[in-house]
Amino acid sequence: MPKTWIDIFNGPHVHFFQHVGKYVDNPLLTARNYKPIPELLKLYKMRASVIGDHGGKDEFDKLLVSSRRVMALGRHIHKQKIDLVVHKHSVEAARIAWGMGIPSVSFIDNELMVPQNMLVCPLSNVLIAPIAINQYVLRNFTPSHVSILQFDGVCEVANVHDHKGDERVLKVLGLDSSNPIVVFRGEPLLASYHSTDSLSKTIVQNIKKAIPRVQIVQIGREGEPLRHHIPAFDARSLFYHADIVISGGGTMTREASLLGSNAITYFNKPLAVDRYLMEKGILRSYPGEDILKVNWAKEIRRKRNIISTNDFEHPFELLSKAKKLIQLRNGK
Repeated sequence: MPKTWIDIFNGPHVHFFQHVGKYVDNPLLTARNYKPIPELLKLYKMRASVIGDHGGKDEFDKLLVSSRRVMALGRHIHKQKIDLVVHKHSVEAARIAWGMGIPSVSFIDNELMVPQNMLVCPLSNVLIAPIAINQYVLRNFTPSHVSILQFDGVCEVANVHDHKGDERVLKVLGLDSSNPIVVFRGEPLLASYHSTDSLSKTIVQNIKKAIPRVQIVQIGREGEPLRHHIPAFDARSLFYHADIVISGGGTMTREASLLGSNAITYFNKPLAVDRYLMEKGILRSYPGEDILKVNWAKEIRRKRNIISTNDFEHPFELLSKAKKLIQLRNGK
């Protein structure tokens, strides 16, 4: 029976790959020990072998930890009969697939992750990316032997497709639906492309000052100290019921925007996929210190957007075409 290896490289990829079994044969899941991946895998009852860690901010540490993960994952995968590798920005999965001669499909949606993309894209057979990223940009780190397929949507369509906001999350987090709910996440401190100082503390203070009785759920990142530990929960349901969702990154606000929530990103370098959703009118941006000028009292009264994920192409719909391209190149 054909077997597909899926490597979960980052927290949001748990949502992304949660239902990939509907699109690939016999999925075998691996993941790295990087918060909140293990907790989310347990929450959603996803069976995956957790192998390797995150290297932190230091470039040399990243290299060492990634090298160790390649060796550990390689030993694990060597015992399996894998027909296809599917991943999203996973350096280790791309390296192992290439080294072991296993066809691979890479999902790419962040053009700013140049070092990572330079390691992933040349080793892939097929690259699947949102149409928002110009193909000439993708070709900057993708040689001609790699096929590129693009879809009219964003990867987060897979994250929230057919997702129904479950009110039980409010009880889990001790929230009162009669008072304003704001979900906040700071900047990606450990990401190679993040270089500015954090604005998190000031933003939270401004929101508390402007909105009486506000309930702020602050979702932390690896490397960011928080006073209160929040147990793993279905963040998508929280986004659905929140009055405002704010993030210094991108995935969370893209998920929230597709769920119809008032989503705001303050990432100082909006990605092509962010601009795509901004043009659709469902995501708004106040980059960098512009977020400090927002009138939060006005924002809390903003109505929900009317949106459906069926208005966009699902990224996994291109997997069958990717497999056919690989077969053609292999002369099958």
